Amino acid sequence: MAQSIARLDILSVNHLAVLLGTPVERLTEVAQFARSYHQPFELVKRQRPFQKKVTSRTRPIDNPRGELKKVQRRIHRILLRPICFPSNVVGAVPKRSVMDNAQLHLNASVLVTIDVKSCFPSITNLHIYRVWREFLGCSTRVAALLTRLTTFDRHLPQGAATSPLLANLTIWMVDGEIRHACDARSVAYSTWIDDLAFSGAAARQLIPISAKTLQSHGLKISRSKVKIMGPREIKLLTGTRLGRWAARAPKDKLSRVRSGIHKLQSGLVNPEEEERFINGLVGQLEYIDRLSRKDSRTLATQLSAVTTHAVPSAQALRFLKKTGK
Repeated sequence: MAQSIARLDILSVNHLAVLLGTPVERLTEVAQFARSYHQPFELVKRQRPFQKKVTSRTRPIDNPRGELKKVQRRIHRILLRPICFPSNVVGAVPKRSVMDNAQLHLNASVLVTIDVKSCFPSITNLHIYRVWREFLGCSTRVAALLTRLTTFDRHLPQGAATSPLLANLTIWMVDGEIRHACDARSVAYSTWIDDLAFSGAAARQLIPISAKTLQSHGLKISRSKVKIMGPREIKLLTGTRLGRWAARAPKDKLSRVRSGIHKLQSGLVNPEEEERFINGLVGQLEYIDRLSRKDSRTLATQLSAVTTHAVPSAQALRFLKKTGK
């Protein structure tokens, strides 16, 4: 499972500036005043029109803007996206999806999932400096500059284009003992940014090993979010339900869509809200379709049958016409 990383070896700020297509003076100025380019706010979790459970949870977004945002996008596109991540690192990696994550754990007798507690706020500027300096091989000056450009108030910022892949690199940099323990116990291991998954007969043994390994690097697991799914239990992983040979949509997601269709059919949706309601259902069906065409086709057919008054978006109509045949 172990794989070494191809280092960037950027040894001068001039070289970095050429790679990013940004003058040295501009890079250093943006880095010097990086904090002033952030406009933090609290993001309220969007309430879907057919969702049963009402929630008012918020999430802090550090919100980089202006020139800093442009530079971060270049760092992401030019320096981070081309990195060849191991096959077990799935989240935020180009051309990898929840289905790839699920494929690594199909037909598992035991599935264990753990969550890195407050992942982005817990990954400090020191972690990120180590990623740039030690893991990716940049010089001290380049690593320091890149750290200032990709952190906020001494942590990994929420809302920055660079943060998900830097979080992946941080976990990859520190999880050597976890990977070694998985190899020794024939346990499959994958990461979806801050979600770690283990499957196999000995998967439970990775809980204390992971907790100890992460803690030794200043990170913690969220004990309340540790889930152990045994042989007789439904196994859920990053929005999928694992079967023996394939992944499908979780039953609660299918149930919510069925409930939404029933509300439409029963006339329980305000006519002024119908278009938004239907578009929300189609958005859920598009996700289900990526997991299981069989599930999405049945529900799309039912939704098409009750969509008689409101006119959904053109994208929603195309999906219903294509899928609900």
